[in-house]
Amino acid sequence: MPRAERPLDDQDSELGSFAADLRRLREKAGRPSYRELASRAHYSAAALSDAAGGRKLPTLAVTLAYVNACGGDPGEWEARWRAIAAPPDRCGETPYVGLKAFQNEDADRFFGREQLTAKLVRLTRERPFIGVFGASGSGKSSLLRAGLVPRLDEALVFTPGVHPIDECAVRLAQLTGGSAVSLRAELADPAALGLRVKQHNADLVLVVDQFEEVFTLCGPEQRDWFVQALVAAPHVVIGVRADFYGHVGRHPELVEALEGAQLLVGPMTTDELRRAIVEPAQRAEATVETALVTRLVADVAGQSAALPLVQHALVETWHRRRGMTLSLAGYEEAGGVEHAVARTAEAVFSDLTPEQQQTARGIFLRLIALGEGTEDTKRRAAREDLDADVLERLATARLVTLTEQHAELAHEALIRSWPRLRDWIAEDRDALRVHHQLTEAAAAWGGDRDLLYKGARLAQAGELNSNSLSEPERAFLEASQADGRRRVRRVRVVVTVLSVLVVLLAGTVVFAVDRAAEVARQQVGLVANNAANTARWMIERDPETALRIALAAYHVAPGDETRDALLSADAATRTYARDSKDVYYTLLDNGYFTEMPGPDVQRTSRRVWRHTDTPAKPYMVLPGRALSFSQDGKRSLMAVGVELRAKMGVELLDTTDPAQSRRLAAVSSSLGYHTPLTSAGDAFAGRLAQTPTPGNPDVTEDKARVWFYDGAGGFREVVLPGADVSGSMALSDDGKLLALFRRSTDRRTAELWRLDGAQPRLASSWQVNYDGSSRLTFSPDGTRLVMHNEKAGTTEVRDVSDPENLAMWTELPERETGLSTVAFTEDGRYLGIATDRGVHVWDVGERGVVRRVAALEGYEAASTGLAYLPSRKAFATSVGGTSIWYLRIDVDEVVRDRCGDAYVRLSDEEWQRYFSGVERVPVC
Repeated sequence: MPRAERPLDDQDSELGSFAADLRRLREKAGRPSYRELASRAHYSAAALSDAAGGRKLPTLAVTLAYVNACGGDPGEWEARWRAIAAPPDRCGETPYVGLKAFQNEDADRFFGREQLTAKLVRLTRERPFIGVFGASGSGKSSLLRAGLVPRLDEALVFTPGVHPIDECAVRLAQLTGGSAVSLRAELADPAALGLRVKQHNADLVLVVDQFEEVFTLCGPEQRDWFVQALVAAPHVVIGVRADFYGHVGRHPELVEALEGAQLLVGPMTTDELRRAIVEPAQRAEATVETALVTRLVADVAGQSAALPLVQHALVETWHRRRGMTLSLAGYEEAGGVEHAVARTAEAVFSDLTPEQQQTARGIFLRLIALGEGTEDTKRRAAREDLDADVLERLATARLVTLTEQHAELAHEALIRSWPRLRDWIAEDRDALRVHHQLTEAAAAWGGDRDLLYKGARLAQAGELNSNSLSEPERAFLEASQADGRRRVRRVRVVVTVLSVLVVLLAGTVVFAVDRAAEVARQQVGLVANNAANTARWMIERDPETALRIALAAYHVAPGDETRDALLSADAATRTYARDSKDVYYTLLDNGYFTEMPGPDVQRTSRRVWRHTDTPAKPYMVLPGRALSFSQDGKRSLMAVGVELRAKMGVELLDTTDPAQSRRLAAVSSSLGYHTPLTSAGDAFAGRLAQTPTPGNPDVTEDKARVWFYDGAGGFREVVLPGADVSGSMALSDDGKLLALFRRSTDRRTAELWRLDGAQPRLASSWQVNYDGSSRLTFSPDGTRLVMHNEKAGTTEVRDVSDPENLAMWTELPERETGLSTVAFTEDGRYLGIATDRGVHVWDVGERGVVRRVAALEGYEAASTGLAYLPSRKAFATSVGGTSIWYLRIDVDEVVRDRCGDAYVRLSDEEWQRYFSGVERVPVC
């Protein structure tokens, strides 16, 4: 016998009356069991029982399914549901801010974060550069804007956006009353930002909210400029989402600036939540039922993203208050924390016409920045590109926030909590990424034909719904398509002319035939290159299909484009994915890699893997972070003392037994920089961090040092003469040569030192054009030295076999810009450079001759590390810190290997799709 339903708590409330009438409707239908109702309604018995439970308002879909199953009037019940879901009492201000972040003007109702605010204010007064880290929704923006800023004498608050230089120019001009145009030109030099701030007010604090936008929206040049500008400014506070902590760690300037100056925003405590709930209401002379406080705290305790959800639920509860009391019944009518955001969004969306709903969908998707190894987040869009009427409706409901020129989601909680929006993102993810790229390309176009889309990118953009495009995007796409048609017409004209020549010039038949054949080959090559571009675009979405297309393209027309696409697709099927979202992979030398935990991972020990290990079974666990391994893996250099990669002591370990490491020697002083261990595991170089000059503690010096293991529990330390060592260093594998940069006020030099005598001797010195982003790397045999400037993109290879008489070996003909790592193959013939664009490999084995043998691209996150693995005959690169790709450069080996796979052959339909007009050739 089925058990009786639980009595309703309060039949006098709107929610209680609604549930009671649902029960009466079931009585009229003959009191069918909920299992029988479930078979009629196609919803679970539990969902239907909850609908009539009176604890919370069911969704409209569940309500109508219940009513139809009981033979009720759907129209009548939909009207009743909407009357409760969107009550008319929404006039006047609420004491809560809802989904949007607290602002400066909300400081008097910002409760619960008093201790964290005091700690941040104190830290800001003590340190010039502060980082505030926290999960999305933890309240970083509110802490900065309503907690910190009102307690500062003067602050300039902004977000980076797509173009941080422009943002800084406009905001400074508004503050100082100057010209934004002239400021923009002046700020081309990153140091000018700090100078301008000091001229206005040396105590001005730059507060950069949503700093993660420099990784999601900015290009490498804008990002590098912004980082350099901020670290040179007098007072800066940045707010960063915790899942971008690894991205911050890739910038040495930020790592150094943030040492000891980080604040982690964690979940609110029970007392903090209570204050955030009760005290804003008390300011408005309202009360909050104790039962509601208890329920709310229980619903969100321990959640890092609780604050915006609580605030929104309280706004909805405020609209359902009785008199000046916020009740538990009103909270449950609103749907509670779990459903309040989704219910508000769904109610607003349902009130739109079908045409407006399509417009709203386009608006929401424009306001999403897709995560690459991170959660999706919000992005700003220009208001002029969005429908004004629908946008105003969404802003009135506080789902989006508006400025004079931009719109953005009120909070990322909307992405997590509204199922409809999550479904849209999942359905349109690829198209959304293409659309965002088109938006950025259209903004940068300026009429330059070289920037127009071609090939696969044009084909992808052409598949977008034209109704979803803004006028600038549509104009850019139409110009790209017109340019493509012009190029096709030119090819056709050439073919036509050659055909006429064949007929008219009988005496030159052989020549014309050759030319026609050449044109035909060019056409085939064009099709193959377009297929290769398509394969690149598919690499992260469908790597196996990308491999099949790329393999066919290489056989149709072997060349640089098709070769690189094949090697990239091969790498995409040979990846090593991380086993946790809380850590990032860091490549080490000699076939090892380790983890870098995020800011909210409390872990001092670090796991280490070899490239042959499975993700679930690391090779060893060390009590600190591994920095480098010897060639045989029996010795390891390990960081101790702090979590960051800069300014730390190190230990040399005996790791012969992976299960039981043993300390051999230690450098207890903090290191500001270090080189990898030599392959024998007996030496490394570096410099100490923040070493005071005797008699003047305000002046620091940087000296280069080399530590040689003495075999008896200690290091022999060699200190090189002279200070002002800056940036990268390199120690040859035999420990006999050290290359370094030295920076003085009037010039910058590179130096090569010999360490094979009793005292270090300067062998060579030459003036260079470098900055702090330049890298020095020796070839494995120590006869060549690479100097790569990742900002300028220049790469020089010098012959150092005679240290006193250096000679230029070669210089790469192409610029390689962005975050970079340099690695040689074991024989020193091939040089790999990993940048934001991918991994490019060059043959530098012969003096004066350089040839690119591979361009490995197709992944969308940046390469953050590079190492060559002789055992795999491949380069390993860490992509976005979330996976490791193995990149082979011998295309013949790849073809032989892949032709053994049955799935690599394209079907006739696929051949026609990707190689239309090209006669089919055997792939293997």
